[in-house]
Amino acid sequence: MVTPDWRHAERDALVSFARNAITPTGFGYLDADGVHQDDHGVELWINGRFTHVFACEVIRGNEGARDLLDHGMRALTHSLRDPRYDGWFASVATGEGPDDVDANGHARPFTPDDTRKQAYSHAFVILAAASALQAGHDQARALFDDAVELFDRYWWEGEVGRACESYPRDWSTCEAYRGINANMHTTECFLAAFDATGERRYLERALGIIRFAMSQAADNDHRIPEHYTAEWIQDPDYNRDKPADPFRPWGATVGHAFEWARLALQAGIVAHREGFVDLAGEQGEWLVTEPLRLIAQAEADGWHADGADGFVYTTDFKGTPITHERMHWVVCEAINAVHVARRALDELTAAGIANPEWAHVSLSDYETKENRWWDYAREYLLAAPGRWREELDRHNQLSEKTWRGMPEIYHAYQALVLPDGDFAPGFAKAAASPAS
Repeated sequence: MVTPDWRHAERDALVSFARNAITPTGFGYLDADGVHQDDHGVELWINGRFTHVFACEVIRGNEGARDLLDHGMRALTHSLRDPRYDGWFASVATGEGPDDVDANGHARPFTPDDTRKQAYSHAFVILAAASALQAGHDQARALFDDAVELFDRYWWEGEVGRACESYPRDWSTCEAYRGINANMHTTECFLAAFDATGERRYLERALGIIRFAMSQAADNDHRIPEHYTAEWIQDPDYNRDKPADPFRPWGATVGHAFEWARLALQAGIVAHREGFVDLAGEQGEWLVTEPLRLIAQAEADGWHADGADGFVYTTDFKGTPITHERMHWVVCEAINAVHVARRALDELTAAGIANPEWAHVSLSDYETKENRWWDYAREYLLAAPGRWREELDRHNQLSEKTWRGMPEIYHAYQALVLPDGDFAPGFAKAAASPAS
């Protein structure tokens, strides 16, 4: 069983390790030893995640993280921003070369392909800005407003209530693909935006995306289809030849089931507290029942599925493992999902809200799973304080089939801090609670 003292020490070590990622233009992509990998630039999704984490640290009272938050905000407001067409490049040069940065602080794209604008990465700009806004950063409001305005203009498909996927640099044509992964992180950023502003439209948008994802899971034995056409028709053969793709793998992604379950439960509890959704009624109970089914199915499909401890990365839609590698982030999201489920059910029970479908769930069983998965993480994934192994093979030995090194810390950080504050709001808001 992990103790609060251990979690806090590991959190501090993780933040200390993250300092190794600093480059002149933002945060780079680290190898397992904390050295920047030269074949990667400064990537937008990584910088959004780092900036969010450091905002949470500042909110928590760690003044030693303020310079890290400032550095991340400079990357998002200058280095990574496209000075010609607006929006953010997918990746830019590190700033260590003589021609990497122009006179206004804008960095050149790392490769010609990195001029592409991505909904997945853009969501982390909104998340970082929302967290920085809650941390009181003086540039956060402008960044948040700009990011939301661009999202509304290019990404949001109001007729379906979901986000489209990507554009070339000049925003001329949207990619003819729709992905649940980008929409999952869009949900995350909207929940953070609601925390930061109190504007109900963000919560409504998040709930709408969640309803779609949960309905897709319910129609597929509680496994979530990841890939869709531009018309939001399932594309079951998409990337069939790339089952280990880091962002768009074929099949069902075990870690995403846990992540969606956590987000749905958090959104449901927040909406219930706001009087926006009645979790006791037929219109709201799905926000509890379907996430609990997702957790159960993801555990059944993923944990020890091939004879060894750990969660496999992907399965087919019958639950057969396809990619056997164990990703650190999947364990973190599994831990978070059962932690949130336990506390959500405890809150509902205390409020006198019951449902036959979750009455049989054992809160002590969830706690046992949480502790078991932490034990696994500590035995296999933690190489040293603050240093996590990103990926293991099916024998729990270091693997680099999909990921090399340790590109970011946000999944591990959030698992370490979730028990400290309110479990339902986003991590930045929870970091401000007295318990944290």
